[in-house]
Formats: sequence, C-alpha cells, structure tokens
Amino acid sequence: MSQPSLESASVPSVINKKGVLDVYTVMLIVALVSLLMACLFLYLEINEYGGFGNIKGPVAMIGDSLNVPFTAALS
Repeated sequence: MSQPSLESASVPSVINKKGVLDVYTVMLIVALVSLLMACLFLYLEINEYGGFGNIKGPVAMIGDSLNVPFTAALS
C-alpha cells in the first residue's frame, strides 16, 4: 500500500482557512474602537485644562472640614 499524498488532500488548516467574522468579532472591534475614542476624548479634555500636571481655573477649597480636631468631629 502506498501512502496518500498530503499535497493532494484538501484538508482545511489554519494557514488556508478563512477567518470568520461573527458577532463576537464585531463586538470586539466595536469595543476596541470605543476604547480608543474614549482615550482620545480624555486626552482632549485634559488639554482643555492645561495639559498633564497643570491646573487651570479655580480650585475649590475643601480644607475647612480638614482643620476640625478629631474629638470635635465625633460630637
């Protein structure tokens, strides 16, 4: 008996198998695009306020509640 030739067989493999675009792949692409857009909008929002590490505009004072002694805060 002779061995069958592997070149003549039409067995689907990973190399010649066409990728399937199913609903989960589409959801993955939509999630990737939305995350990239969120990063872009966050970057643009940070630049509106002076960039990274800068504070532009009024800063609210919240120190009044921190100056109260601990024992006075309990009563």
